Amino acid sequence: MAARDEAHGIGRCLDALLAQDYPADRLTILVADDHSTDRTAEIVRRYEDQTRRLALAGAVDEPEPMPETPEVRYVRVPDPTSPLRGKALAIHTAAEHTDAPLLLITDADCAPAPGWARGLVAGMGDGDGLVGGLTLMQTETSFGEAQSLDWAFLLGVASALTESGFPATAMGNNLAIRREAYEAVGGYPGVGFSVTEDHALFSAIATRTPWRLRFPLRPETLVWTLPARSLGHAYRQRRRWARGGLNAGPVLWAAYVLAHLAHLIPLLALAVAPLAGLGALAVKMGADALHLRAVLRRGGGGRLSARAFLLFEAWLFAYMSTLPLALLLAPRIRWKGRLH
Repeated sequence: MAARDEAHGIGRCLDALLAQDYPADRLTILVADDHSTDRTAEIVRRYEDQTRRLALAGAVDEPEPMPETPEVRYVRVPDPTSPLRGKALAIHTAAEHTDAPLLLITDADCAPAPGWARGLVAGMGDGDGLVGGLTLMQTETSFGEAQSLDWAFLLGVASALTESGFPATAMGNNLAIRREAYEAVGGYPGVGFSVTEDHALFSAIATRTPWRLRFPLRPETLVWTLPARSLGHAYRQRRRWARGGLNAGPVLWAAYVLAHLAHLIPLLALAVAPLAGLGALAVKMGADALHLRAVLRRGGGGRLSARAFLLFEAWLFAYMSTLPLALLLAPRIRWKGRLH
């Protein structure tokens, strides 16, 4: 995982990774610290020391056998000396510190389900170069639940397209990548910089290699992340995704155009023909509800709450109808304290 100023949540992530239902001697956890200014390095090194002590204790005769645990390794990300920077540089640095044939990627604010590693590895078929999984929000707030439904909605579409043979995208906090596929595109140095490095890597493998890309919805590969802390933070996140999507292929471009029209047209119809506009809203929201129920049922995300669904729809209409103008007026992105 890449980490930059993640002291508030990285312990939760490491605890989840250490609790994976996977052979401890075949799983190494690498944390690439990207110039953190908080206690991130201190926390990761504490976990590194603890897992090293457990490994040493298990190697000597003990009255009681010590539980096996994966090894945690702290990796310092170097200063960028090329256009490669940010999370892409962090993930590439971590990949260079292991020769494992499979790379599993998550984020420091995530908590993968106990079967996550086993599920991703089991889902990697002989011809598969990349396998993605569903990510939802772990939250107790209404807006957090709405954000979780938003992720379910978008990732459900990406999963349906990818599993139908039209590779769309996957989330960089829930990926398994075959090293051969990663190296076939030159890794992140060969992919080039993008504000959405996960989509850039996904697209490069899809278009430049014969490897197959998968995105099945399976409960065992579910990852729980934390919601954006504010409405502004959530909007900036969607804006960053949209900016990265400007380099997408024709499938995603078509999906983007249809998605924006599906939200703009009902709003315009309300102004000129209210009854038609209400009908269009009802049809659109009904289709969204059916889609979300299917995604949550297949992905293990629980039931669809009516209150959260209404908040999600308001949030979806708000950003889908304004993002094109926002990107036109302010194309540059600030993320993790850096301007891109």
